[in-house]
Amino acid sequence: MTPSSKLMKNMIISPTTARDAQKINCLACGSVVSIQAQRCRHCNAHLHSRKPDSIRRTWAYLLTSIFLFFPANLLPITYTSYLSRPSQADTIFSSIVLLWHHGSYGIAIIIFTASIFTPFFKIAVLIYLLLHQHPQRPPKLQTKLYKFIHFIGRWSMIDVFVVALLGALIHGRLAQINPGIGIFAFTGVVVFTMIATETFDIRLLWDNYRHHARTRT
Repeated sequence: MTPSSKLMKNMIISPTTARDAQKINCLACGSVVSIQAQRCRHCNAHLHSRKPDSIRRTWAYLLTSIFLFFPANLLPITYTSYLSRPSQADTIFSSIVLLWHHGSYGIAIIIFTASIFTPFFKIAVLIYLLLHQHPQRPPKLQTKLYKFIHFIGRWSMIDVFVVALLGALIHGRLAQINPGIGIFAFTGVVVFTMIATETFDIRLLWDNYRHHARTRT
């Protein structure tokens, strides 16, 4: 292989990045400044080429959300009392079954997707990303998965909104709905998975891939 073809191959495998160009992106305001600078000249924030301590912080938030995931699904999220009857405790799953049984299929599907499937999917994707820190191929799939869970994170509380809306509509009429301890655990799951997603730096996978590609060539 000639030197020119080898150089061309290295350029294809590892294109020029901002770090190679001695530039750094401010994580606070998005400005591009010199890598030698300690603070951003626009917002005066401390500069980091990558999110500080990303892997350990992501693991900490993720393990917390996993710990809260079980009480969120096993403990009651609402206590419902009909007229003079004693209050009935409902978990997320029992609420889905009840709504489905009464023909509210759309609301049941929304609550199942947002309360059970989405948190579980986000946790599974984050575990996958954290356990595959040294990809042998360009981490395009990992990047797409990360962007997807980052996008759906903003819709994670939609089922809480639905429950609150139902409670506001029903409260004081035929029934009374009060929150249970499970709703607080579920809120913790949503919050900590969102923080874990924000803390994880997908660029670390690309850094490791470029390093592996350079050492291999």
